[in-house]
Amino acid sequence: MVNIVIAGYGPVGVAVEAALSLNSNVNVFIDDPYKGISTMPEFTALDGVVVAVATPADDDGECNTDNVDDVFSKYGDDVRYLVKSTIDPVWLADYAPTHCTFSPEFLRGSTSPDSVSEFINSKLAIYGSDAFCDSSWWHDIFEPALVNLEHVHFVSLEQAAFSKYLLNTFLATKVAFFNEMYRIYTGLGFEDFDVMVKAIADDPRLGHSHTQVPGPDGKYGFGGHCFPKDISALHYLAQDHEMAVPILSTIIESNKKDRME
Repeated sequence: MVNIVIAGYGPVGVAVEAALSLNSNVNVFIDDPYKGISTMPEFTALDGVVVAVATPADDDGECNTDNVDDVFSKYGDDVRYLVKSTIDPVWLADYAPTHCTFSPEFLRGSTSPDSVSEFINSKLAIYGSDAFCDSSWWHDIFEPALVNLEHVHFVSLEQAAFSKYLLNTFLATKVAFFNEMYRIYTGLGFEDFDVMVKAIADDPRLGHSHTQVPGPDGKYGFGGHCFPKDISALHYLAQDHEMAVPILSTIIESNKKDRME
């Protein structure tokens, strides 16, 4: 039997637990001190740790890595890690333990009616690690549960971590773009923006996701837990490395105005 602990029991941790529970060769334990949950018996020898703790943005937009760092410190360097928490790829490359794999999750957060079902029915999996870690070990653990996978990619640690920022930033940008199109469309006196969007979104290059204005929460712009913090973290990371990112800067400012409407 393989013993795996899930550090962090939010929506991602719950979904991961459900998937791992479908593998009869895995014992799953939970460790979330903030929620007062610990199901791991004392002296249990661990084979792996899934890191699913929160990584909030600091006031300046920087990704706060304290919770992930705490998990690494608690379980040490002699265990395999699978990081699901969205994290600064530069920090992760510098501080990741030896046997560390990053695998981004693509749950829709607050707009998902069932995060467990969404995770188990995932069609895409990305595993990133450096040359010292065999990330296929984690794929073998999850494969019995994720039976609908169509695409599995093994990449570097940095590529996997950056891919999550890229995806969320792109989707946030798409939301901001459609909010601007909505303002132009309605400002010209046209009606039924949603009817027009539904027609053009049948073009597969565009797609239907993240085109609704107002959004699922009934508000303009993007909110929720992930998009604001992830685009802010990428913006901070670029500026910290003295890179100009005018598109990201504009999207962040535009969204602040949208959310006030």
